Amino acid sequence: MFGDYDMHPNSGVNPQYAPAYPVEWECALRTVEVMTRVDRAKVAALLADTPFELVNDRVAFRFMASPGHTLSLHQGRMFDLMVTVAVRYEGLFTQTHLYMYCSDPMGIAAGRELFGYTKKDCTYAFDEAPDGSISGRVDRRGGPLAEFRFTPDPDAPVVRLVDADEQPGGEIHVRRLPHPERLETAYADIVYRRTPLAYSEPRPGRAAMTLKSSAFDPIAALEPEILSAQFMVSDVYGGGFAVEDRRLLKRLIP
Repeated sequence: MFGDYDMHPNSGVNPQYAPAYPVEWECALRTVEVMTRVDRAKVAALLADTPFELVNDRVAFRFMASPGHTLSLHQGRMFDLMVTVAVRYEGLFTQTHLYMYCSDPMGIAAGRELFGYTKKDCTYAFDEAPDGSISGRVDRRGGPLAEFRFTPDPDAPVVRLVDADEQPGGEIHVRRLPHPERLETAYADIVYRRTPLAYSEPRPGRAAMTLKSSAFDPIAALEPEILSAQFMVSDVYGGGFAVEDRRLLKRLIP
């Protein structure tokens, strides 16, 4: 059910206690990255309750299909939309995801519980044509959230998350557990992870992206300005404790 990965002895079944999923997994990635510019004050407001330092005003919208994902073998692939910014924290040059949407409930649970991801459920389309164009959409609870179309163009610019050869590596989040009695955080810490990832050189193109207004998922309120779009493939992503750098960096609450 989970490819080469088994449930660990301390994983729950049914569950007796979390986690009720393998903590090791792997997949390939096929990613349309739409690089945008967003009013820096809007992004800073979203990071105000974290200790992370925002690097610039760029926000990457990454539409990611992961064929053969070992947490979602029954579906053939998993899908994520990551809305990502570059940050610094105590010597780490890394990324944090402002918003995340995932097609698989096991991926959502694993991401939120282990790494503090902001994952919510979604349905999606990610359709690749023989000419290299890709179109798709992200729906949330029956309503549209995002639509995109990528068309290859070798003359299009490639703009990355930062203007440097070294791109931010890994991911960092504040992982929170809500209080059962009142609207506050009962526990919080900072988690960092870096997984094996070997993307191909970005294939440039042109993108059209439409974000839908939603009170519960206000990604459209970012009002992003598209700077570039590129398609990338990685045949390796994830792999578990043996190959990932996973760290609980700091306990914040209590």
